[in-house]
Amino acid sequence: MEHLTNQSTWEAHIDDSLISIEAYEKLSEQDKQEGYVGNLSFGTAGIRGKIGLGPNRLNKYTVQKVATGLAQYLIELKAEPSVVIAYDTRHFSPEFCDAIAEVLGHHNVKTYIFDRYHTTPELSFAVRHLKTDAGVMITASHNPPEYNGIKIYGPDGGQLALEASQKVSAFIDDIDDVFALNSTSKAELLAHSRIEYLDDSIINAYKSEVISLVEDIPASDLKVVFTSLHGTSVPIIPELLDALNFTQYEVVKEQAIPDGDFTSVKSANPEDHDAFDLAVNYAKASNADLLIATDPDADRMGIVAYVDGKFHYFNGNQIGALLLHYRIQSTKTTENRAAVKSIVTSDLGRKIAEANNVKMFDVLTGFKFIAEKIAQFESSLAYNYIFGYEESYGYMAGPFVRDKDAVQIVPLIIKLASELKNEQRTIVDQMNDIYSKYGHYQEKLFSHTFEGQEGKAHIEKIMSESRAQFPSEIAGQKVIRVDDYLAQTSYADGSETKIELPKADVLKFHFENGWIALRPSGTEPKIKLYISMITDDIASLAEEMNQAFFN
Repeated sequence: MEHLTNQSTWEAHIDDSLISIEAYEKLSEQDKQEGYVGNLSFGTAGIRGKIGLGPNRLNKYTVQKVATGLAQYLIELKAEPSVVIAYDTRHFSPEFCDAIAEVLGHHNVKTYIFDRYHTTPELSFAVRHLKTDAGVMITASHNPPEYNGIKIYGPDGGQLALEASQKVSAFIDDIDDVFALNSTSKAELLAHSRIEYLDDSIINAYKSEVISLVEDIPASDLKVVFTSLHGTSVPIIPELLDALNFTQYEVVKEQAIPDGDFTSVKSANPEDHDAFDLAVNYAKASNADLLIATDPDADRMGIVAYVDGKFHYFNGNQIGALLLHYRIQSTKTTENRAAVKSIVTSDLGRKIAEANNVKMFDVLTGFKFIAEKIAQFESSLAYNYIFGYEESYGYMAGPFVRDKDAVQIVPLIIKLASELKNEQRTIVDQMNDIYSKYGHYQEKLFSHTFEGQEGKAHIEKIMSESRAQFPSEIAGQKVIRVDDYLAQTSYADGSETKIELPKADVLKFHFENGWIALRPSGTEPKIKLYISMITDDIASLAEEMNQAFFN
């Protein structure tokens, strides 16, 4: 009965929810009712979910609820806080931006907004440049079109730290009536300068930082095909390439159109080979050397090399290794260099770093932990940061932002490819040289979905059983060490060593020639198995390892 009352109350407020009655009426009864089961939960730095009516969907009311919680957190922090908001090309992103700004402004939080869509890296930069107390990015990254989300950033330009996230979450959870939240109209707040539109100076300052990082792209015969997958990286990436005097690129026109439906792709995710299908056609027609795709909010990037009529798709570990190696070569005069990667990223990066007298640090999954490491380097003056990356296609070289940044990485990878082209070599050649020198690391990722409460219990069972009795071998590979990040303990040869990282539900099994890691998702009903081994044939070995846990 409470559920039905909840539904009827929400339906009575549909006119002001941003959700159209026509779209809502077309939904099946099950789809409608899913919107009223539970609430959207505020995770480690924000929320993500389907757009629709109800407390378990993104709409004007649930967005204002998050904004109210953020405002209350900031007001408790200081007298006159400030926030900058950016949004991507998804459905309702501009409307959600206004809804958040109207709540923040009402609570006397100075709010800066843009007049059009922008990338996540630009938002991170704007927080630092304006010295605001927080940032808000409205995006669902590469999720399907029916999704949107809100990511909250701290004053360092990195995603909100754990303690701050918990405080914001507590304020949000304390809100009972989403239909009684206070806001003031955008027009009134603009008139009283509590909302302010940003001019081009912020973006120009960001572009200057990228140009200083890349310096120049040498002239060569390199040809590039670039796609934004209907997202935010057009026009900024073409503008940067032009400024760096690189003109031999072609933009996939059909995908340069901002489109929340991502009409021309099955998945707007550069991890998926399908995302490159149109770019592949362009490359065949122009005989291009390199294909580059960014995801809709332009924080992640994928590449494909076209060599001798064959397309070579690179994974995130490979791209990260190429870029790390390149950054090491181009920062030789820098002392006390350091790089950072996540614990589920291949150890190839560690091998490259250590062989070149660069300190490699491992952190938990999530780029905010890389951002925290950079802050430690800066405060201690112990290290100079040169590169950070994750296997999930996120990289960052210049720390003028504090999140993964495809906008700065695209010209950097083009510069590398251009230099190689002048040596009659390709990125494929470079990758093979790295393998020859440091070890032929191969990776495989399995992602298993278990829906509902039963699925959640099954994932918990897999993790608890794996902890209860560590296997002595997996798929014929002898286990020599186990890292349990929840227990913050590493076990090897009967001894225990403390892991100096925050707690995380991750188990990592080490072998003589690699490792595997089990990690449940914090936001989806999934558990992931990461595999990284020195081998020439990962496929059969990886399948055996997968079967050992998910038979």
